[in-house]
Amino acid sequence: MKETIGEYIHSLRTSSGMTLTKLAAALDIDQSTLSKIENGKRSIPKDILPKLADAFDLNLRELECEFCSELVAELIYSYEEPREVLKLAEEKAKYLRLKKHEQGKIDF
Repeated sequence: MKETIGEYIHSLRTSSGMTLTKLAAALDIDQSTLSKIENGKRSIPKDILPKLADAFDLNLRELECEFCSELVAELIYSYEEPREVLKLAEEKAKYLRLKKHEQGKIDF
């Protein structure tokens, strides 16, 4: 997906003929909040992803990856060499995961 999650949600909703009101109710959020998410004026809360996956029969893991990649992209899009940032972030994520595992806070 190269579009934003908000654009993707808008596309899913309109192609399925669902109203903003109906999808907002399914996601248990305000209609104005959903409108802002679709228009890129507000980020989608992570806890909505399972409901979104259910509403459109989407793979939750893929949706979570898209969500996370959008967060990262928002942080690094202005860097001239984002690959360097991504490489360092990957190394740091591995370190943090190992550290949490050692503390018994995460299972592999």
